[in-house]
Amino acid sequence: MVELLLKRYLWLIDTLMRGGEMTYDEIADQWSKSSVNDNDSVLSKRTFYNHCQAVARHFGIDIECRRGRGLNLYSIANPEAIEENSLTKWALDSFSLGELLLGKASIADKILLEEIPSGREWLEPVLLSLQNNHQIELEYENFFGVKFAGVVSPLCVKLFKRRWYVLCEVERDRKRIFSLDRVKMLNTTDKPFIYPKDFEPAEYFRDVFGIVAGTGGKVENIVIRTYAELPGYLRSLPMHHSQREISSSEEYTDFSLRLKPSFDFIQELLLHREQLEVLSPKTLRDEIAEIISKMNKHYEDSNSKK
Repeated sequence: MVELLLKRYLWLIDTLMRGGEMTYDEIADQWSKSSVNDNDSVLSKRTFYNHCQAVARHFGIDIECRRGRGLNLYSIANPEAIEENSLTKWALDSFSLGELLLGKASIADKILLEEIPSGREWLEPVLLSLQNNHQIELEYENFFGVKFAGVVSPLCVKLFKRRWYVLCEVERDRKRIFSLDRVKMLNTTDKPFIYPKDFEPAEYFRDVFGIVAGTGGKVENIVIRTYAELPGYLRSLPMHHSQREISSSEEYTDFSLRLKPSFDFIQELLLHREQLEVLSPKTLRDEIAEIISKMNKHYEDSNSKK
């Protein structure tokens, strides 16, 4: 029941975001066509008003009514509340996309999606423990065979490259991140813990790309040179919130970033192949060059064995 109501609230927000000012009749007509309305129910005015109040209560999004001559127009009064809340925005974008795809079931074989790795089943108990400030018990084994078993305090979850991660405090002032698709067992507990007052998840990951954080290293000013079509990709979807375009020509575009050059970031740089060159700092440029040299040696060695 709760999940159904949540979908209805998201549907109402999404409908008004796309439709702008709408009359009650227009909203009710959209509801009659929605994939969320799987039992062909009618959106009564009483239900509509209740949903408006629930949207304000749960999401902080106010639906206002502009009264005209015999015509009431409804719209979202504070759309900035969506943009400023990353969770609401993500949930709304996901819902909007899901409803769009469900409405095209007849061409499902023509819509190709990326598979999500296992681990989704552990997300709900982790979120419940985060909500209640309760510890979790887990057994974990990474891809190198390193195992962990114990009771930990969850601090936040993070989605990165289609995988869910949970950052935990395993000991006082010692944190560790676990990928949920590598968890062998996870249970909620009744053991409460005091969430650290000075810990802010967004701040913890602010100066890194990906999920490797809190491992030392310093924030550096990094300049990259991009070629071919890569500048356009980075303008439309920046690598990091610190990314800035600093110069451009017909041959290339330079961007600056300010972060810790972690393992995840170096992997991302290598992903772009010959279309990306690190200009500075020299230490990072040399590290990338060494990796490329080792890669080249693998191919030289394999060729010599033929």
